[in-house]
Amino acid sequence: TAAATASDLKADRSLLDEVVSKSKAAETTSAADDALLASAQASLTDSSWLTVFNRSNLDHYSSKIGHERKALGDSKTLTGDYVLLATFYQSFFDALIDFDTVGNKIEASDFQGALAGVSTLQTDLGKALQASSAPGLPPQVHQFIVDFQTFATDEGKLLAAVNSSDVSAGQSLSPKVTADVTKLDSYDFTKIGTDIASYYTPLIDDYNSEISKANSM
Repeated sequence: TAAATASDLKADRSLLDEVVSKSKAAETTSAADDALLASAQASLTDSSWLTVFNRSNLDHYSSKIGHERKALGDSKTLTGDYVLLATFYQSFFDALIDFDTVGNKIEASDFQGALAGVSTLQTDLGKALQASSAPGLPPQVHQFIVDFQTFATDEGKLLAAVNSSDVSAGQSLSPKVTADVTKLDSYDFTKIGTDIASYYTPLIDDYNSEISKANSM
């Protein structure tokens, strides 16, 4: 698979804004819908004494509403989790864009600009670290961000050495930066993606199951 370009990263970053916005709106809607369904279900229960002849129908509709409420519960959990997950990815993609910018500055021999870019990278990584406990994210994600921060720190020191023509410091720091990159490359993001999917798949499956049950009644 080809590496993502800067434009790819920025496009994905824009989509994350949309995910957060829509998920927050869905949270509000789910809460309101559940309140309405709860009220309807309570009314059916309260009305069940009216006639024994309609009791089976009332129980049927109450059960249907029960499945709909369970589906809404799953939906509310998912949308809430998606907000937190997307918030992490917003900062993470910002950091990746920063990383790309730093690389471009270095290629252009703009080491002062690269150093400024590292400062922005460190800020965005700090935000990503704070959000790295989002639901579904395995512990490796948190550790990756920590290691990414180590790289940013060492890269910043190396660029500062280059800018000040400190050859000795540069020679000392260069192997550290190389080791940092090697460590970052060692993370298995395919497995991380699988772990994230394993968290969300049961919730999605349960939501679909409850919707199917409600629709079949």
